Amino acid sequence: MSKRKLKETGMHPNNPYFNNPPDFIALAQLYPSLAPFVTVKKSSESLQGNPGSDARGIINFQDPSALRELTYCLLRKDFSIDLNIPLDSLCPPIPNRLNYICWIEDLLDNESNKEIHGIDIGTGASCIYPLLGCSRNKNWRMVATDIDDRSISFAKSNAKRNHVDSIKIIKNNSTDIFPAFLFEDYEQRYDFCMCNPPFYKDEQDIQDSLEGKESQPSAVCKGTANEMITVGGETQFVKQMVDESVIHGQRICWYTSMLGKRASVDTVITYLKEKKILNYTLTTFRQGRTSRWAIAWSHGNTHASRTSMQHISNKMIKLTPPKKILSFQCEGSTVETIMHSAEDLLDALLIKHRSGAASPDTETPTARVLHCTTERNTWSRASRRVLARECATGSKTTKEVADSVLSPVVLEFDVRVSLTSQSTSAETQSSSTSQIAANPAQAFHTVEFTWTVGEDRDLFESCFLHFRSKFQQDQSSEIRAP
Repeated sequence: MSKRKLKETGMHPNNPYFNNPPDFIALAQLYPSLAPFVTVKKSSESLQGNPGSDARGIINFQDPSALRELTYCLLRKDFSIDLNIPLDSLCPPIPNRLNYICWIEDLLDNESNKEIHGIDIGTGASCIYPLLGCSRNKNWRMVATDIDDRSISFAKSNAKRNHVDSIKIIKNNSTDIFPAFLFEDYEQRYDFCMCNPPFYKDEQDIQDSLEGKESQPSAVCKGTANEMITVGGETQFVKQMVDESVIHGQRICWYTSMLGKRASVDTVITYLKEKKILNYTLTTFRQGRTSRWAIAWSHGNTHASRTSMQHISNKMIKLTPPKKILSFQCEGSTVETIMHSAEDLLDALLIKHRSGAASPDTETPTARVLHCTTERNTWSRASRRVLARECATGSKTTKEVADSVLSPVVLEFDVRVSLTSQSTSAETQSSSTSQIAANPAQAFHTVEFTWTVGEDRDLFESCFLHFRSKFQQDQSSEIRAP
């Protein structure tokens, strides 16, 4: 899935409803309880007697009963989840909730080989995030909290009726967003927390938001006071999350929250910067005409995965931290040839590397990735002088010298090599992939560095710049060689 197409649709490509909207007529045939809420609208071709044309099912999204029944049916059909929620509680729009789950999966880089521990703050009566998350990821273990007795009761009932033992639901009786019971076990660590906080600060805020919209919301938004309103609104709630995250630090790897107002994104990012928290990322979720935003931050030195950063729209780029992905183009016959050259250069720099799986990308199916780790800065001019001098006067290897005279550093990054569809040559720009395959000498590739671990961005950038310079010099030497 290309980044451009992702931005156009707004739905996560791993979302099962991506380019696959529910067929309301078929769903109503499968579950008769939905039938009273589905209106069949025939196409103009059908009205003209064309038997090959299809009718379309329509649901009144302003009807809370219709929304709830649709939610029930989608969950039964696509996830084998049996849900029961009060009519006056928030009814979770499933495609939108899945977008958040998919983004969390990206943020964790789809770590399926270990147990993943998460927290759902304000799980609500539906307990939807834990149910969906654990349905899609059998290795997830979730703790769900809420301050409302009725919501806790329904959430426990929904977990029980679905026979899910990987979800623990606990009432939060404190004023803390992260209550003490989450950390009673000193060894307990969580991979992420997620939250869909109340958007509004009071009833007037709700009214002002409705009046400020250019058109009527596509779906009714009903919920209890606890679900809709919190003191100070969503920005104050997330600010409190940030404050408490400073206390708990790396007990939670990624702190995340959804935001319902675009202006809240700027406010929260400004607050993160005030708190000197610069390891953060963000994204946009869209379902129909509805947009939501999410932000994630970490007190560790592991950065957001490359995949999770692909979902940042152009309008949001200005709010992101300094670039964690740097790249350059080069000419070469194949991805393998360039990767071998990259491995030789990394070896010369004493940078450890191992092969990794490329992120799913239909446009670059042959991309290759190296996971790289370095413990010493061997590429700076000063380091190269020291290494040259010490190696010339002793019997130690370059690595032994580096370990003894250079200060340790923390830096990890991925090197990704892929065939690119663009080049500086007009002739190559007009060439198809098949033409490039027929004449590999014209192929242009992208070498991309993604910063994954570390706190010193200057160190990462200097490593990339040295690698690029040396790589291009080596290529030029090969071209000039007879």
